[in-house]
Amino acid sequence: MSPGGLVLDRALSAMGCAASARPVAATMADDGVMQLDDDDTRPRAAVPLAGPPAAVDDLEETLRLGATTQHRLLREPTPRRAPPARPPVAPAHLTHRVRVGGAAPLSLGAPVLVGRAPRAPRIPAGLPAQLVVVASLTGEISSTHVELTEVGHAVVVRDLRSTNGTRVVTPGGPARMLAPGESAVVAAGTVIELGDGVAVEVLPPGVAGATGSGGDGGAGTR
Repeated sequence: MSPGGLVLDRALSAMGCAASARPVAATMADDGVMQLDDDDTRPRAAVPLAGPPAAVDDLEETLRLGATTQHRLLREPTPRRAPPARPPVAPAHLTHRVRVGGAAPLSLGAPVLVGRAPRAPRIPAGLPAQLVVVASLTGEISSTHVELTEVGHAVVVRDLRSTNGTRVVTPGGPARMLAPGESAVVAAGTVIELGDGVAVEVLPPGVAGATGSGGDGGAGTR
């Protein structure tokens, strides 16, 4: 190979031109310097870059998925939470009742004192007593004659040291006289006779006043 051809071959190798590269014309000048004739002005295709475009595509896909998810969350209604269940309410305790004469029934939620002019104790043991005034034409009924209270689920009648005593008539049983200051447990349906035709009837538990006729039995509360 001539010296000029060897120089040309090395120049082409250094420039990275393979057999598939575009043809390049070279000539040797008189002074021994190689000159390349690059008159090819054809447009060259851009070489795609590896890496950055893919990263851009991944970012655009992430932003698109995020926008889609946010749009779906805004459109979907928020599920409503069921209100908390309320605890069951225990039924109110119904107390026994008493009916004095033909008056409306009174609840034994508080003690009941019956007499011509009943007075409550100075130091009450619990709730203030209900005072029921009854007429006594012959004076057989004392001022504070009898007390009726509910203890647990039972009714207790107590004679308050009356002058003529208290007569208790149980349903289906014999009548008995209470001694002054004596107490007795009675059931619903019991009739307590005070005198002068005045009687107190013990009624089963219920709402006070629900079955009262409000007649003219001569009894009144205060």
